[in-house]
Amino acid sequence: MKQADEITLVAPCGIHCGDCRAYRAKDDLTIMQDMIAKGVRREILPCSGCRPLKGNCPFIVGTCETYACIDKRGFEFCFECPEFPCAKLNPAADRANVLPHNMKVFNLCFIKQQGLAKWLGKLPEIAQRYYRGRMVIGKGPQLE
Repeated sequence: MKQADEITLVAPCGIHCGDCRAYRAKDDLTIMQDMIAKGVRREILPCSGCRPLKGNCPFIVGTCETYACIDKRGFEFCFECPEFPCAKLNPAADRANVLPHNMKVFNLCFIKQQGLAKWLGKLPEIAQRYYRGRMVIGKGPQLE
């Protein structure tokens, strides 16, 4: 199901590191300058992603607990764990409008059911629905 090159920028929790501005700063000087202007230390940019950094995200103190958990258990994704979904994947309203963390469980279920390649292909639409979709009860986020 997974090739090493396909999962490099997909964190075990289902976040796509390739969409992060800290990662995209490698190819876009404007993003780099904007992040530095907002107080991000130049030496942590660009970020290479969760897996290459072994969970040592430059935006948190220490190692990501979710990464450490999945690494200790020997899985590539949280959905492989018998305790999935656990509290580490619980959605939160805090900064939900700007951070993709509430997408984790959906992303993981999609990857598990339909595969990493199909998820990567659908990722722009999934993100569009999350950030710009209009919630219709019973139908989910709708694109106008």
